[in-house]
Amino acid sequence: MSTPYNPEIYLESSIRCLRSYIETNVDQAVLDDGQNPAGLEVYEVTMEFPPDEMIMSYVPGKKSIIHFELDDIEDHILSFGRNVAQSVYDVNSATITEREGRRHILNFDVGIWAWDKSGGITARLRARQILSNLFTGSMAIERLRDWTDGGDGMLEILSYSGGHFMAEFINDVRVFRQINSTLSIRVFSRTPTPFVTPTVEEIDQDTDLLIVPDLHL
Repeated sequence: MSTPYNPEIYLESSIRCLRSYIETNVDQAVLDDGQNPAGLEVYEVTMEFPPDEMIMSYVPGKKSIIHFELDDIEDHILSFGRNVAQSVYDVNSATITEREGRRHILNFDVGIWAWDKSGGITARLRARQILSNLFTGSMAIERLRDWTDGGDGMLEILSYSGGHFMAEFINDVRVFRQINSTLSIRVFSRTPTPFVTPTVEEIDQDTDLLIVPDLHL
């Protein structure tokens, strides 16, 4: 089920939208013997770098971990001036509410953790291929836009790149990892706090006011 983006709570909304998109598509990318979605039975998606207690609870279990850690945020103004993205006129209060717009680049560190019982090298390779399908190419860009577009903003993929494989040991268990992979997402936000400007509803004019012509012209 798609999750619409909310530009007034851009950070938490971006994380929710991205997680929904990833989990749904990871689940559908792996089928069980009955051809039913089973990706979340073999992969755990977390929107943070896995804490030690999480890793220890999975090693050496049957689930591999795919993590997305928000690593860096770039904040940009839209243009010169006051960057007003939306002006809303309130008839009752005779005011205009102005909201500032901003552009943000969200950079995620993406990692894969697998071990022998969860599929080892094969589980890592499959996870890498799934992520590539989700975040590279024009069709992936369009899918994420459609998934998050609720008519008031969306998530846009800028790039998914990097990543190399390595192996290490955790409690004598061999762990197959992918590290140094980055996903860049662009979103636009709108300030939730209104800046209210009074407006002029009408001008009362004196009915006896006359415009006297200048006879010397």
